Amino acid sequence: MSTTFNFEELDEATHDYLVAVRDAQGLGSPGVFVSTSDSLPGCGCIAGPILVVVTLALTLTTWAGIIYDDPVGVALLQTGGLLLGGWLLVAGFRGSKGSNKIAGTWVYVDPLHLYEAYREQVTVTSIEDVVEAHFTHNYNNGAYQNSVVNIAMGGNRVSTVTINNEARAEQMVVYLNYLAWARGPDGGERAKLPAATLGGLAKYVAKNDHEPLDAESSINLNLIELDITEVPEEPARTGRAAPAVLPYLLMIAFAAVCFVVMAFVVNPPLRDDAIFDAVMKEPSVEPRFLRAYLVDSRNKLHRDEVTRRLSRFYDQPIEHVRQRGGNKELRDGMAAILESVRTADQPVVSIRVTEKGTPAGKEGSKGAREGELRTQFVNGVNSVFSQQPWGQPVQPPPGMTFKETPPPVGQQLLAFTEAPEDAKKAHFEITYTVTPGDFGVYQIAVEVEIRTNVDDANPTARGVLTVPGTFSATDFDNSQTMFGKVRDELVRAMVGSG
Repeated sequence: MSTTFNFEELDEATHDYLVAVRDAQGLGSPGVFVSTSDSLPGCGCIAGPILVVVTLALTLTTWAGIIYDDPVGVALLQTGGLLLGGWLLVAGFRGSKGSNKIAGTWVYVDPLHLYEAYREQVTVTSIEDVVEAHFTHNYNNGAYQNSVVNIAMGGNRVSTVTINNEARAEQMVVYLNYLAWARGPDGGERAKLPAATLGGLAKYVAKNDHEPLDAESSINLNLIELDITEVPEEPARTGRAAPAVLPYLLMIAFAAVCFVVMAFVVNPPLRDDAIFDAVMKEPSVEPRFLRAYLVDSRNKLHRDEVTRRLSRFYDQPIEHVRQRGGNKELRDGMAAILESVRTADQPVVSIRVTEKGTPAGKEGSKGAREGELRTQFVNGVNSVFSQQPWGQPVQPPPGMTFKETPPPVGQQLLAFTEAPEDAKKAHFEITYTVTPGDFGVYQIAVEVEIRTNVDDANPTARGVLTVPGTFSATDFDNSQTMFGKVRDELVRAMVGSG
């Protein structure tokens, strides 16, 4: 009959006996000890470090791009990977070596019992009435696989053990058959020997194929080397295994420390450095990516360098405006606008277009005309800037190609937005006045106010332009063509022609 125990539930004598046998690998014991295989600890020792390395490689380098994500979210991923990898590694070592609470994986037979250990449990089978044992070696294509030892006992009981050691399987069978013979009618006085002594004698026979005899062919027990001289007669359960609380507490503590360290100590500077390297990689540096770095308040290490690099994009545009703008006041105002946004997190400027003197019958389309001029002015400024050598799209590094052509640098210098209706002032206030002339034609004059600060009552620059030529009433129905002329005058006055 077999009984399975948790290793730490065994009575003290049996527990200490098995620990001594296991730690000595059966050396000096009155029985045959065989280590058995357990793939899970080995897998844990391999998979654990791999998981740890992969987790760190994925989250601490730019290989997969995870490092650019939120440091707290990345820390959660790192904590999960490191916790699982560390647990697999520790479990692998604990499961393979054994401890006071973990038996390990082995098989041991002594004169009274067969012990089969598997991780935290030990199955104990009485073999005192063993009758016979035999083995079967299994091979696959000539390669040894394992050995199956069958043990027949009284009452037609049979116990089977599978081990991966051919020589030890044969020793175990010889050991058991000798015990059966010694306790039988032909064994004589051997059956009266103490259990440990009989086990030592059987072990000697299993190793040497003969009994330890002296010169007179009598058994010489002094030739038997035993460090363990007693064996448990009846293993018993003396208690219940206490819940393994400490490992879980340690895991929780490790997870908390790992999360805090990664989220607030390790990840932020690594993420900052990675983003900095990405946005500053020549020759594909763009204002939009530099501003993406600046707009993220979590990026703190390289703000001065990024700001200086961003500022350099505005040197040539400002010089271009000052040299080529046709209206001194308005070109100085545009240069002041560029100066005001050159190091800003976002280069957003507002624009408002207002029509005055609307011709009779054209009131319903006034808003559409205002929107058309606003759009044409923004496109005109972007077009001039984008045509300059410094305003072209950036080129990819040597050996690389872009999946999509980046927007021209010239279009990234200013981000125009329509001024809200309730805003008192805008950065660009464009008011065009329609004046009727002779013969049913109209003339257009444009007043422009530029402010670097929309809260200022007085504009930074102010100018009035007269659009050459006249316009008929039908031109107001084709405002795209009409406002092309207005746009050209505004663009030439502020930034010059392309």
